[in-house]
Amino acid sequence: MRNAVKLLGTGLLLVTMTACGASSTGAGAPGSSGPATTPTSVPVPSTTVPGTVTPTFDPPPPGTVGRPTQGIAPGDDVIAETQVDARGLPEGYPRTLTRSLDGKTVLLGAEEGGCRRVSAHVGEQSAAQVVVLIAVTTGTKGQMCPDYIREISIPLTLAAPLGTRTVVLRQG
Repeated sequence: MRNAVKLLGTGLLLVTMTACGASSTGAGAPGSSGPATTPTSVPVPSTTVPGTVTPTFDPPPPGTVGRPTQGIAPGDDVIAETQVDARGLPEGYPRTLTRSLDGKTVLLGAEEGGCRRVSAHVGEQSAAQVVVLIAVTTGTKGQMCPDYIREISIPLTLAAPLGTRTVVLRQG
């Protein structure tokens, strides 16, 4: 009886390995007589099984194609620290600013996660400076928050290109 169980298990193992090996080898495999080919795409079945959902993919929003989801996009540049006045911000508030190609959009880079949320909007704009008001909200004491951090980029549209104007960051 013991030998029969071992023999049956070995037989099942060989059948499984043969089936897996047959599907992964194809024309052009060592020892085959067919020509070598390289698969170029995965075939998609033309029929659907009742009760299944076929996934659909929406195209990305306009203006985001080719832009990275993290870091600085090619062509954008970091605004120099000498052009940013962050003296009015509390410790821990975001201070990283980049400028888009046209100069009319300033991007505030920040980290948020768990119960921490960051928002910003453009305040006063003059020929000498642009005021950006930043708000950081956190959860209440004792509130449980998920443990994650993500990088976000908040676009701030200006009335005119930034140029050499100073960006003043304030709490608000």
